[in-house]
Amino acid sequence: MNQTAVVNLLLGIALLLLGRRLFWIFVGVAGFVVGSEVAAQYVAGPQGTGLLIALAAGILGAVIAIFLQKAAIAIAGFVIGGYIAVELSRAAALFPTASAGIHGTAFSVPYLIGGIVGAVLLFVFFDWGLIVLSSLSGASLIVRAIHFQRPALPLLFAILVVAGILVQAGIKHGSRAPAGG
Repeated sequence: MNQTAVVNLLLGIALLLLGRRLFWIFVGVAGFVVGSEVAAQYVAGPQGTGLLIALAAGILGAVIAIFLQKAAIAIAGFVIGGYIAVELSRAAALFPTASAGIHGTAFSVPYLIGGIVGAVLLFVFFDWGLIVLSSLSGASLIVRAIHFQRPALPLLFAILVVAGILVQAGIKHGSRAPAGG
């Protein structure tokens, strides 16, 4: 497993289990995803350069989440919604000849639609939008990192999404319990 796959796996697990609780992680991962895709397409340098760019973008995203929360909500919702739409399009082979990156021409329509849906979902239904989007993106990062056999991918993805939603909904429900009880 290469460095990027390990980072994707760890970030996917964090999103899947803690995306709602730690909003800044969600926004940081959105920055990481964008940085990773941009670096993969436009940066030719020593091994690890792309990972450093992705990490820097992720840290920037987390800092924005802490200080500019409303803007971060819309931006992260758009980025992650677009990412999820592209990954689902790719998994469903809707665009089999498209480039691998999120910026490919064939992916502009799914990315824009997913981005708009993600931004609206996160802005209007913050808690549940964050739970659903972080579970979807976490599951996507995990599946992408572990390279399961093609027929098993949709089932694994669905199981991970449901598990992420249930875990985060349980944490959400538990966080509203009265102190001491």
